[in-house]
Amino acid sequence: MLPNGKLLRNGVLHFASDGTLLRVEQSNRLDSLPHTEYHNGILIPGMTNAHCHLELSFFRGAIPQHVGMVKFIEHVVSKRNDYSREEQIACAIDQDRRMWQSGVQAVGDISNDTTSFPAKVQAQNEGRTRYHTFAEYFGMPTDDETEAFYHRSVDGLLEAAERDRLTITPTQHSTYFVSDKLFKLGAFSPLMSIHFMETPAEVDFFERRGGIYDLVTASAGREPDFLGYGGHAERLVGSLPRTARLLLIHNVQMQPKDLKLILDYFEDVTFVLCPRSNYYIDADFPPAEMLYKAGARVAIGTDSLSSNTSLEMVEELKWLARHNPSIPLEALLQWATLGGAHGLRMEREIGSFEPGKRPGAVLLTGVDFASLTLTDAAQTTRLL
Repeated sequence: MLPNGKLLRNGVLHFASDGTLLRVEQSNRLDSLPHTEYHNGILIPGMTNAHCHLELSFFRGAIPQHVGMVKFIEHVVSKRNDYSREEQIACAIDQDRRMWQSGVQAVGDISNDTTSFPAKVQAQNEGRTRYHTFAEYFGMPTDDETEAFYHRSVDGLLEAAERDRLTITPTQHSTYFVSDKLFKLGAFSPLMSIHFMETPAEVDFFERRGGIYDLVTASAGREPDFLGYGGHAERLVGSLPRTARLLLIHNVQMQPKDLKLILDYFEDVTFVLCPRSNYYIDADFPPAEMLYKAGARVAIGTDSLSSNTSLEMVEELKWLARHNPSIPLEALLQWATLGGAHGLRMEREIGSFEPGKRPGAVLLTGVDFASLTLTDAAQTTRLL
């Protein structure tokens, strides 16, 4: 798999002992090359899980499927304290290792507390998975309470990350659960990851109806102060600078007009799809084909084990391929690798087979080479 996303038949990768890629070649005499490992399948760089909540790994199997977003949130809130901190940390460490073994090179991870930090420190010390942590905040404070609320939400996370030498930036949770002033306080964060138009319960929010509107209004005890924007995409454009480095997560309910508004305004936006999570919660599907046809930058994430059955990226690829047969496999693989690496500002080090990078090497098997599609048996194995 080349940097432009094209597949190279009979490709040969030369790595240094520290994992740096030295060169890429093509050979018609593979059986005569010395000191070479041979693998049948597609060699891809280590993948980027562009949206994960590693701290929720203890939730695996605890929340029923297809309950809708409002009920899902209620389950998360009510069950979170059923598990000790030690259990939560152990589950995060276990899932980090599983992701690495299955071929994940980097993760964009949402954190509301420091539960996932021991796993990230361990990965960092062992030279494994690279993490960018998003210190997520949400709430509906009044204007005079906002600055203190913001600092209570993120300062502890930022300080802990600095002690642990972890890369971290603040981010708003969504376009619906953050008051106007609070949303704008994070507008100049170097990198943001915002849940965006994920569920049907959000669609009518700005028309003062729907399950999410009712939830937010009840939580705040008053009407949201940002309804004047008129829509989710309009709120993004009205609150953030054009230069914002932005990952928009889920995008399931996004319409062509929303996509156009966002692409026309922002200079650098990555749309992250988490298809199995969308199906788990709402039996819904992300707009993969619309994004592909628009030529948008796309990445893939797993979300968390509260809304998924595993954190395996290959399962997300299989899901997308099965439900979007018109999207070429090459494009899906590009989304899973360089798309996410760019979104997390790691494209100079990982995401593609380019000399000088340390992208890892992952073998993708279970491919029907006649049609260049993934079979149900497709899986990924880390080689380097």
